[in-house]
Amino acid sequence: MSHLASSAARPKRLGARIARGGRSCALPAMLLAALVLGGSGETAAADKAIVVRAARLVTPDGELQDGGLVVIRDGKIAQVGETAPADAVIHEYDDAAICPGLIDVAAALGAFGNLSENQSALQPAAAARDALDRFAPQLDAALRSGVTAFALSPDDQNLVGGRIAICRSGGAGVGGLIAPDGPMKLSLSPDVFKSDREPTSRTGALLMLRSAIESARSGKAAAGDALAQLAAGKIPAIVSAPSGADALAASEMVEDYGLKLTIMHTRDALDVAGEVARRKVGVIVGPLTWNSSRRETAAAAAYEKAGVPVAIAGGAPLFSADSVRLGAALAARGGLSAAAARRAITSNAAAVLGMSERLGAVKPGLEADIVLFSGDPIDLRSRVLAVYVGGRRVYLAPADADEQ
Repeated sequence: MSHLASSAARPKRLGARIARGGRSCALPAMLLAALVLGGSGETAAADKAIVVRAARLVTPDGELQDGGLVVIRDGKIAQVGETAPADAVIHEYDDAAICPGLIDVAAALGAFGNLSENQSALQPAAAARDALDRFAPQLDAALRSGVTAFALSPDDQNLVGGRIAICRSGGAGVGGLIAPDGPMKLSLSPDVFKSDREPTSRTGALLMLRSAIESARSGKAAAGDALAQLAAGKIPAIVSAPSGADALAASEMVEDYGLKLTIMHTRDALDVAGEVARRKVGVIVGPLTWNSSRRETAAAAAYEKAGVPVAIAGGAPLFSADSVRLGAALAARGGLSAAAARRAITSNAAAVLGMSERLGAVKPGLEADIVLFSGDPIDLRSRVLAVYVGGRRVYLAPADADEQ
């Protein structure tokens, strides 16, 4: 059955039940939100753990298992699936599912102005972090859709666009930088071609990029030069590759130079998946929309079949705030396994951004960024009930949301 139409559990109660020392009291969600969310999110007493308990939980491998209990201490996940500490603050969500915070691997959320400098096609020192407006209302919209982190990425205007910033959603309360210097952004898109500067063609673009990498590998670059670090395989890169030929050209550079590349490619996945897999390159698919072709929605499944790890991009705010989940749901309808679809917007997304040690899974030691859904996260009928960022509850759905 399609994950666009599979049954989504409806919670018995949208409000959370807060229990201390085994005693509990039920509060309506709106009153609870007013009491604990305030302007900056909920915090527990310093010596108290927070326990989030629900009917199901998305595991690190993307499976949706019965029974979910997460213990949070000091903003991190301390335990999963074990007995709750006796003095813990209990947040109960009945029939809900606990999911890692969703991650959009290619976004322009909170971007203030352009995300590129077009004087030169090579901008390795540019930093997307400088364009972040952490007070942008787009961030709150993303948060309420379950997206707790995103990659603020330079656009496709330059061959080497600069460093991607890994950011939090949530606006003034919790919005901000997680990792200011993430992967390098590269582009083989036709957007790179300009009439008033080089390159002016795809041939020229590939020649310029290869020449820049070879020059950086020669040892002439200054210590700490970002392009030299990329050429040495010390930092990862994400490369936009709109056509199958672009995807193959990018994968060849992995083989030729030992680069750590993830390729953003959807259109010709059925044709290039085998070659991409042979070169052990990860991929990003999307954004996917209701207007995407069957060939596009089947792309992630083709990569999975070939053994390629897949992440799915949302592309907000150019696409809707819930575009990450929509992409995963459409990819599942196109043949991607349910577990892989969940990983594509959580753990695989974190891996692409080099953030697996901090984000992307519900497991001990990682930051407590979790979302409570009323059902399977890749079932579009499931709603966001609550969002936790760094162990703080920063969003709680209103009590009447179930009726809307």
